[in-house]
Amino acid sequence: MFSLTPAAASAMISARSDIGMPDDYGIRFFAPIEGQPGVTFDFVEAPEPDDSLGGSSKLRTYVDAGLHRDLGDATVDFQELDGNAELVIRPHREARR
Repeated sequence: MFSLTPAAASAMISARSDIGMPDDYGIRFFAPIEGQPGVTFDFVEAPEPDDSLGGSSKLRTYVDAGLHRDLGDATVDFQELDGNAELVIRPHREARR
């Protein structure tokens, strides 16, 4: 399952509030388009049926089953690049093939 660093969780909770999403919405990580590289996220009311579930009472996390299968457990963080915050996902183990 994906885990969020404290900085990432705080940033996501702030972002959810900034865009006016309800406090009980979780964050869902998924591949942007089938077969395309990358990871994106959205705030959602509930997970999809096959999502892996995690997070805390302050921010539930949902990870698309295919993404979880490809990346495995990972830590989500932010890093500063040229003054911009960028989402960084660091796998805990090698991806399954």
